[in-house]
Amino acid sequence: MLNITQIPAPRVPFLDERTGTISREWFRFLNNLFVLTGGGQNQFSLTDLQLGPPTQNDPTALNVAFESALTPTASTQESQIAELQKQVQALSLAPAYTPQMPHPIYGGFFDTTDQYDGSTTEAYPVRFSNSLYQKGVQLLTDTAVFTGSITATDLTVSAMTSGTIRLGMLLTGTGVTAGTHVVSQTSGTPGGAGVYVISPTQTVSSTTITGSVSSRIQVDATGAYNIQFSLQLTNTDTSNEFEVDVWLKYNGSNLPDSNSVVTVPKKHSGLNGQTIIALNYFLEMKDDDYFELNWHANGTTVFIETIPAGTSPARPAAPSAILTVNCVSTPTIQGVTA
Repeated sequence: MLNITQIPAPRVPFLDERTGTISREWFRFLNNLFVLTGGGQNQFSLTDLQLGPPTQNDPTALNVAFESALTPTASTQESQIAELQKQVQALSLAPAYTPQMPHPIYGGFFDTTDQYDGSTTEAYPVRFSNSLYQKGVQLLTDTAVFTGSITATDLTVSAMTSGTIRLGMLLTGTGVTAGTHVVSQTSGTPGGAGVYVISPTQTVSSTTITGSVSSRIQVDATGAYNIQFSLQLTNTDTSNEFEVDVWLKYNGSNLPDSNSVVTVPKKHSGLNGQTIIALNYFLEMKDDDYFELNWHANGTTVFIETIPAGTSPARPAAPSAILTVNCVSTPTIQGVTA
Protein backbone atom coordinates (compact mmCIF):
# COMPACT_ATOMS: atom_id res chain seq x y z
CA MET A 1 0.00 0.00 0.00
CA LEU A 2 1.19 3.53 -0.78
CA ASN A 3 2.67 5.46 2.15
CA ILE A 4 0.47 8.53 2.62
CA THR A 5 2.55 10.26 5.32
CA GLN A 6 1.28 13.83 5.77
CA ILE A 7 3.60 16.84 5.98
CA PRO A 8 4.74 17.20 9.61
CA ALA A 9 3.27 19.93 11.79
CA PRO A 10 5.22 23.22 12.12
CA ARG A 11 6.11 22.37 15.73
CA VAL A 12 8.09 19.26 14.64
CA PRO A 13 11.81 20.22 14.33
CA PHE A 14 13.53 19.20 11.09
CA LEU A 15 16.57 17.97 13.03
CA ASP A 16 16.34 15.61 16.01
CA GLU A 17 17.83 17.53 18.95
CA ARG A 18 19.13 14.29 20.50
CA THR A 19 21.04 12.99 17.45
CA GLY A 20 21.59 16.09 15.31
CA THR A 21 20.23 14.20 12.28
CA ILE A 22 16.97 14.58 10.37
CA SER A 23 13.94 13.75 12.51
CA ARG A 24 11.92 10.58 11.89
CA GLU A 25 8.77 12.48 10.89
CA TRP A 26 10.49 14.61 8.24
CA PHE A 27 12.45 11.62 6.88
CA ARG A 28 9.25 9.62 6.34
CA PHE A 29 7.64 12.60 4.60
CA LEU A 30 10.61 13.21 2.27
CA ASN A 31 10.97 9.50 1.56
CA ASN A 32 7.28 9.39 0.64
CA LEU A 33 7.81 12.23 -1.86
CA PHE A 34 10.79 10.36 -3.28
CA VAL A 35 8.66 7.26 -3.84
CA LEU A 36 5.75 9.23 -5.32
CA THR A 37 8.06 10.91 -7.85
CA GLY A 38 9.42 7.66 -9.16
CA GLY A 39 11.96 6.52 -6.64
CA GLY A 40 14.85 7.82 -8.74
CA GLN A 41 13.59 6.07 -11.89
CA ASN A 42 11.69 9.03 -13.35
CA GLN A 43 12.97 10.00 -16.82
CA PHE A 44 12.31 13.70 -16.22
CA SER A 45 14.87 15.86 -14.48
CA LEU A 46 14.34 18.72 -12.01
CA THR A 47 15.59 21.09 -14.70
CA ASP A 48 12.87 19.87 -17.05
CA LEU A 49 10.20 20.49 -14.44
CA GLN A 50 11.54 23.97 -13.67
CA LEU A 51 11.71 25.03 -17.35
CA GLY A 52 8.18 23.93 -18.14
CA PRO A 53 6.82 23.02 -21.62
CA PRO A 54 7.64 25.12 -24.68
CA THR A 55 4.97 27.22 -26.34
CA GLN A 56 2.13 25.25 -27.96
CA ASN A 57 2.50 26.94 -31.39
CA ASP A 58 5.74 25.05 -32.09
CA PRO A 59 4.94 21.28 -32.16
CA THR A 60 8.39 20.43 -33.49
CA ALA A 61 10.13 22.09 -30.53
CA LEU A 62 7.70 20.34 -28.17
CA ASN A 63 8.60 16.93 -29.59
CA VAL A 64 12.31 17.66 -29.35
CA ALA A 65 12.02 18.79 -25.75
CA PHE A 66 9.95 15.73 -24.88
CA GLU A 67 12.40 13.33 -26.49
CA SER A 68 15.36 14.96 -24.75
CA ALA A 69 13.60 14.72 -21.42
CA LEU A 70 13.13 10.99 -21.93
CA THR A 71 16.87 10.55 -22.23
CA PRO A 72 18.55 12.77 -19.57
CA THR A 73 22.33 12.86 -19.71
CA ALA A 74 24.50 11.25 -17.07
CA SER A 75 26.10 14.61 -16.24
CA THR A 76 22.69 16.12 -15.47
CA GLN A 77 21.82 13.33 -13.05
CA GLU A 78 25.23 13.55 -11.37
CA SER A 79 24.97 17.30 -10.85
CA GLN A 80 21.51 16.93 -9.35
CA ILE A 81 22.70 14.22 -7.00
CA ALA A 82 25.71 16.33 -6.01
CA GLU A 83 23.49 19.33 -5.27
CA LEU A 84 21.15 17.21 -3.16
CA GLN A 85 24.10 15.83 -1.21
CA LYS A 86 25.28 19.38 -0.47
CA GLN A 87 21.87 20.32 0.88
CA VAL A 88 21.65 17.23 3.10
CA GLN A 89 25.18 17.87 4.40
CA ALA A 90 24.30 21.47 5.23
CA LEU A 91 21.30 20.29 7.23
CA SER A 92 23.44 17.83 9.20
CA LEU A 93 25.87 20.62 10.13
CA ALA A 94 23.13 22.93 11.39
CA PRO A 95 23.11 23.47 15.19
CA ALA A 96 20.89 21.17 17.17
CA TYR A 97 17.61 22.58 18.42
CA THR A 98 17.98 23.65 22.06
CA PRO A 99 14.73 24.36 23.90
CA GLN A 100 14.63 27.10 26.55
CA MET A 101 14.85 25.47 29.95
CA PRO A 102 13.03 26.90 32.99
CA HIS A 103 15.24 28.68 35.51
CA PRO A 104 13.50 28.32 38.89
CA ILE A 105 13.79 31.13 41.45
CA TYR A 106 12.92 30.46 45.08
CA GLY A 107 13.94 31.04 48.68
CA GLY A 108 13.11 29.60 52.10
CA PHE A 109 13.88 31.32 55.42
CA PHE A 110 13.08 30.88 59.13
CA ASP A 111 14.00 32.32 62.52
CA THR A 112 14.97 30.48 65.71
CA THR A 113 14.87 33.42 68.14
CA ASP A 114 12.09 35.09 70.11
CA GLN A 115 11.06 38.43 68.61
CA TYR A 116 9.67 41.19 70.86
CA ASP A 117 8.09 44.50 69.97
CA GLY A 118 8.38 46.43 73.25
CA SER A 119 6.23 49.38 72.17
CA THR A 120 2.59 49.55 71.15
CA THR A 121 3.22 52.62 68.99
CA GLU A 122 6.00 51.24 66.80
CA ALA A 123 6.22 48.71 63.98
CA TYR A 124 9.01 46.14 63.76
CA PRO A 125 10.47 44.08 60.93
CA VAL A 126 10.15 40.30 61.14
CA ARG A 127 13.67 38.85 61.43
CA PHE A 128 15.03 35.68 59.82
CA SER A 129 18.13 33.99 61.18
CA ASN A 130 18.42 31.05 58.76
CA SER A 131 18.27 30.56 54.99
CA LEU A 132 16.94 27.14 54.07
CA TYR A 133 17.00 27.49 50.26
CA GLN A 134 18.23 30.37 48.12
CA LYS A 135 18.25 30.62 44.33
CA GLY A 136 17.71 34.08 42.93
CA VAL A 137 16.24 35.26 46.27
CA GLN A 138 18.45 36.80 48.97
CA LEU A 139 18.10 37.61 52.65
CA LEU A 140 19.74 41.01 53.30
CA THR A 141 21.16 42.15 56.63
CA ASP A 142 21.20 45.81 57.69
CA THR A 143 24.09 46.64 60.01
CA ALA A 144 25.00 49.70 62.09
CA VAL A 145 28.22 50.25 64.05
CA PHE A 146 28.36 52.98 66.68
CA THR A 147 29.76 54.09 70.02
CA GLY A 148 27.25 53.95 72.86
CA SER A 149 26.52 53.27 76.51
CA ILE A 150 23.50 51.67 78.24
CA THR A 151 21.87 52.65 81.53
CA ALA A 152 18.85 50.50 82.44
CA THR A 153 16.80 50.64 79.20
CA ASP A 154 18.37 53.79 77.74
CA LEU A 155 20.97 53.48 75.00
CA THR A 156 22.90 56.68 74.38
CA VAL A 157 24.64 56.76 71.01
CA SER A 158 27.44 59.33 70.94
CA ALA A 159 28.90 58.64 67.49
CA MET A 160 28.03 56.63 64.37
CA THR A 161 30.72 54.65 62.56
CA SER A 162 28.57 53.18 59.78
CA GLY A 163 25.01 52.29 58.85
CA THR A 164 21.67 53.36 60.31
CA ILE A 165 20.10 52.14 63.54
CA ARG A 166 16.74 50.43 62.93
CA LEU A 167 14.03 49.38 65.37
CA GLY A 168 14.20 45.66 66.08
CA MET A 169 17.97 45.47 65.58
CA LEU A 170 19.80 42.95 67.76
CA LEU A 171 22.75 44.52 69.58
CA THR A 172 26.14 42.94 70.30
CA GLY A 173 29.26 44.30 71.96
CA THR A 174 31.39 44.05 75.06
CA GLY A 175 29.10 43.63 78.08
CA VAL A 176 25.87 43.75 76.04
CA THR A 177 23.31 41.13 77.11
CA ALA A 178 22.53 38.52 74.45
CA GLY A 179 19.22 39.18 72.73
CA THR A 180 19.25 42.93 73.42
CA HIS A 181 17.12 44.73 70.84
CA VAL A 182 16.18 48.30 69.94
CA VAL A 183 12.61 49.18 70.99
CA SER A 184 12.29 52.85 70.01
CA GLN A 185 14.16 56.14 69.62
CA THR A 186 13.34 59.01 71.98
CA SER A 187 15.65 61.78 70.74
CA GLY A 188 18.45 62.69 68.35
CA THR A 189 19.02 62.15 64.64
CA PRO A 190 16.67 59.44 63.27
CA GLY A 191 18.74 56.27 62.99
CA GLY A 192 21.86 58.10 64.16
CA ALA A 193 23.31 59.67 67.30
CA GLY A 194 20.72 60.07 70.05
CA VAL A 195 18.89 58.19 72.79
CA TYR A 196 17.09 54.88 72.25
CA VAL A 197 15.00 52.53 74.36
CA ILE A 198 16.35 48.98 74.45
CA SER A 199 15.39 45.72 76.15
CA PRO A 200 16.27 44.03 78.47
CA THR A 201 17.53 46.39 81.17
CA GLN A 202 21.31 46.45 81.79
CA THR A 203 24.32 48.68 82.33
CA VAL A 204 27.10 48.96 79.75
CA SER A 205 29.94 51.49 79.73
CA SER A 206 30.73 53.37 76.53
CA THR A 207 31.90 50.87 73.94
CA THR A 208 31.61 49.91 70.29
CA ILE A 209 28.23 48.30 69.63
CA THR A 210 26.98 46.59 66.48
CA GLY A 211 23.33 46.39 65.55
CA SER A 212 21.99 44.04 62.90
CA VAL A 213 18.64 42.89 61.53
CA SER A 214 18.09 40.36 58.70
CA SER A 215 14.64 41.14 57.37
CA ARG A 216 14.80 42.39 53.77
CA ILE A 217 14.15 39.84 50.98
CA GLN A 218 15.61 40.83 47.59
CA VAL A 219 14.96 39.18 44.22
CA ASP A 220 17.38 38.93 41.29
CA ALA A 221 14.87 38.78 38.42
CA THR A 222 11.70 40.52 37.33
CA GLY A 223 8.57 38.44 37.77
CA ALA A 224 5.47 37.66 39.82
CA TYR A 225 6.25 36.11 43.20
CA ASN A 226 4.19 34.04 45.62
CA ILE A 227 5.13 35.04 49.19
CA GLN A 228 4.00 32.73 52.00
CA PHE A 229 4.69 33.13 55.70
CA SER A 230 3.66 31.96 59.17
CA LEU A 231 4.32 33.54 62.58
CA GLN A 232 4.05 31.76 65.94
CA LEU A 233 2.39 34.34 68.20
CA THR A 234 2.35 34.06 72.00
CA ASN A 235 0.66 36.10 74.74
CA THR A 236 1.76 35.84 78.41
CA ASP A 237 -0.95 38.15 79.81
CA THR A 238 -3.44 36.31 82.07
CA SER A 239 -6.22 38.88 81.69
CA ASN A 240 -6.25 40.32 78.17
CA GLU A 241 -6.30 39.24 74.58
CA PHE A 242 -4.32 41.38 72.14
CA GLU A 243 -4.30 42.02 68.41
CA VAL A 244 -1.35 41.70 66.06
CA ASP A 245 -1.08 43.37 62.63
CA VAL A 246 1.16 41.91 59.92
CA TRP A 247 1.78 43.58 56.55
CA LEU A 248 4.27 43.96 53.71
CA LYS A 249 6.68 46.80 53.04
CA TYR A 250 7.85 47.01 49.42
CA ASN A 251 11.12 48.84 48.72
CA GLY A 252 10.79 50.56 52.10
CA SER A 253 7.14 51.68 51.83
CA ASN A 254 3.97 50.10 53.19
CA LEU A 255 2.25 47.99 50.51
CA PRO A 256 -1.40 49.13 50.23
CA ASP A 257 -4.08 46.66 51.32
CA SER A 258 -1.53 44.11 52.61
CA ASN A 259 -2.35 44.22 56.35
CA SER A 260 -3.96 41.34 58.26
CA VAL A 261 -5.08 41.33 61.92
CA VAL A 262 -5.25 38.34 64.27
CA THR A 263 -6.27 38.09 67.94
CA VAL A 264 -3.88 36.31 70.31
CA PRO A 265 -5.72 34.68 73.25
CA LYS A 266 -4.76 35.36 76.87
CA LYS A 267 -2.84 32.95 79.09
CA HIS A 268 -5.10 30.20 80.44
CA SER A 269 -4.68 27.21 82.78
CA GLY A 270 -1.04 28.06 83.20
CA LEU A 271 -0.41 27.93 79.46
CA ASN A 272 0.51 30.90 77.31
CA GLY A 273 -2.09 32.02 74.79
CA GLN A 274 -0.89 31.04 71.31
CA THR A 275 -1.99 31.29 67.69
CA ILE A 276 -0.46 31.21 64.24
CA ILE A 277 -1.00 33.70 61.45
CA ALA A 278 -0.26 32.21 58.01
CA LEU A 279 -0.92 34.01 54.74
CA ASN A 280 0.33 34.38 51.21
CA TYR A 281 0.67 37.33 48.84
CA PHE A 282 1.27 37.69 45.11
CA LEU A 283 3.65 40.53 44.34
CA GLU A 284 5.16 41.69 41.04
CA MET A 285 8.80 42.65 41.54
CA LYS A 286 11.70 43.89 39.40
CA ASP A 287 15.42 43.13 39.54
CA ASP A 288 16.89 44.05 42.95
CA ASP A 289 13.52 45.01 44.46
CA TYR A 290 12.97 43.92 48.05
CA PHE A 291 10.19 43.44 50.57
CA GLU A 292 9.96 42.74 54.28
CA LEU A 293 7.28 41.67 56.73
CA ASN A 294 6.35 44.15 59.47
CA TRP A 295 4.35 43.53 62.61
CA HIS A 296 2.75 45.46 65.46
CA ALA A 297 0.96 44.39 68.66
CA ASN A 298 -1.32 46.47 70.85
CA GLY A 299 0.01 44.75 73.97
CA THR A 300 3.60 44.43 75.21
CA THR A 301 3.10 40.85 76.44
CA VAL A 302 2.77 39.55 72.88
CA PHE A 303 5.84 38.28 71.02
CA ILE A 304 6.80 35.96 68.17
CA GLU A 305 8.03 32.80 69.88
CA THR A 306 10.33 29.95 68.92
CA ILE A 307 9.03 26.82 70.63
CA PRO A 308 11.73 24.20 71.44
CA ALA A 309 11.53 20.59 70.29
CA GLY A 310 9.25 18.40 72.37
CA THR A 311 9.30 14.87 73.77
CA SER A 312 6.71 12.13 74.34
CA PRO A 313 6.26 12.06 71.45
CA ALA A 314 9.40 13.50 69.87
CA ARG A 315 8.55 16.49 67.73
CA PRO A 316 10.62 19.22 66.06
CA ALA A 317 10.99 22.80 67.19
CA ALA A 318 8.58 25.46 65.92
CA PRO A 319 10.46 28.44 64.43
CA SER A 320 9.12 31.86 65.37
CA ALA A 321 8.84 32.85 61.69
CA ILE A 322 8.82 30.88 58.42
CA LEU A 323 8.90 32.44 54.95
CA THR A 324 8.97 30.97 51.43
CA VAL A 325 9.26 32.91 48.17
CA ASN A 326 8.60 31.42 44.70
CA CYS A 327 8.69 33.07 41.29
CA VAL A 328 5.52 31.94 39.51
CA SER A 329 6.04 33.68 36.16
CA THR A 330 8.51 31.02 34.90
CA PRO A 331 11.58 33.03 33.90
CA THR A 332 13.87 31.35 31.36
CA ILE A 333 17.64 31.22 31.05
CA GLN A 334 17.38 34.17 28.67
CA GLY A 335 15.65 36.22 31.38
CA VAL A 336 12.30 36.32 29.58
CA THR A 337 9.22 36.06 31.75
CA ALA A 338 6.06 34.37 30.54
